[in-house]
Amino acid sequence: MKVPGWLMTFAVLLSLSIGRALAGETATAVATITAGFVSAITVTSGGSGYTSEPAVTFSGGGGSGASAKAILAGDKVAVILVLTAGNGYSTVPTVVVEAPPKALGVRLELVPKLTVEGPAGSNARVESAASLSGPWTIWTNVTVGAEGTVLVDLSPGSAARFYRAVAEQRPVGPTGFVWIVPGTFVMGSPLSEADRDSDEVQHTLTLTQGFWISDHETTQAEYQLVMGSNPSFRKGESLPVETVSWNDAVAYCQKLTERERAGGRITAQQAYRLPTEAEWEYAVRAGTTGARYGELDAIAWHGGNSGNQTHPVKQKAANAWGLHDMMGNVSEWCGDWYGNYPTGSVTDPTGPSSGSDHVFRGGGWNGGARRVRSADRFGLDPGFRDDDVGFRPVLSSVR
Repeated sequence: MKVPGWLMTFAVLLSLSIGRALAGETATAVATITAGFVSAITVTSGGSGYTSEPAVTFSGGGGSGASAKAILAGDKVAVILVLTAGNGYSTVPTVVVEAPPKALGVRLELVPKLTVEGPAGSNARVESAASLSGPWTIWTNVTVGAEGTVLVDLSPGSAARFYRAVAEQRPVGPTGFVWIVPGTFVMGSPLSEADRDSDEVQHTLTLTQGFWISDHETTQAEYQLVMGSNPSFRKGESLPVETVSWNDAVAYCQKLTERERAGGRITAQQAYRLPTEAEWEYAVRAGTTGARYGELDAIAWHGGNSGNQTHPVKQKAANAWGLHDMMGNVSEWCGDWYGNYPTGSVTDPTGPSSGSDHVFRGGGWNGGARRVRSADRFGLDPGFRDDDVGFRPVLSSVR
């Protein structure tokens, strides 16, 4: 399917299930808190389809350290025992029971294949919409190859989809930075996403201004060059800088701005800064809508594969927009104060006007898979430093 300028097409989806058993249901339970401790867990639904004891974890509640074990009766969860009560729980945490294994089956899908054509090396913005009248949203950005660039949309759903490719003149930016075009996307996670937290309420978000973002986490060599010091716990020039606070990251951006203006490499109307939380999630998703932009081990250094250490930047696969390590290696500071999401559509948000914690995103080398998700978010004191927290700057017009 060729896309020389713009093209509309209907997405065709065909599913075939063979010998498919009934899908299992995830068990549910509620915790009881006594004096800040998890004192008991009551199973509210045993679920079905379990072949082994599922993992049980806790989310929220303000405390930590609680653990539990599920006991099966047949294929259902009969009892959940408290192993360690934890401490500091001010509200009842959510009990998260691992889902049963998926039923055996075969699924066949026919999805749209598109070829974007044009002058080799030219840039195009591929957009999709549910109808010709729009609204059009950015699916992905591509640089056209000599023989065209082939794209496959793996998530069109069963509804009609229309596609178009729009020629784009991307401004020239600093080496190692990627230009991110404006666009609209759904921020947050659906209720069905595994490991989601309650602060990930989905809402439609529009960014009206483009920006450059570093294609890698700031390295120790880059930080040393600008700041004259290296605070990292694990030393290595190509390793991401860590043990930096939000204040440190902001100071780096300010000094980098002063240096690059003085050298005539950026104008007085441009500045380096931390990305807003909206810009960060827009960039990490790169047009995707799932929990991650790729297979976990292929894209991220996390607690299951890092060997308990950071790794040189850009060793893992980039997302569709050419950004490496947006997940894993080190978590990344954003500019916003941490707060609740809006429930309606928003444009160019910059977060709450004040707060006590600043947002950091992406998960680090020592985090579990649940933290290495596009929608996962946390807040920390702006003076907090740890060996799994770093940052990457953006460059934009002064706002």
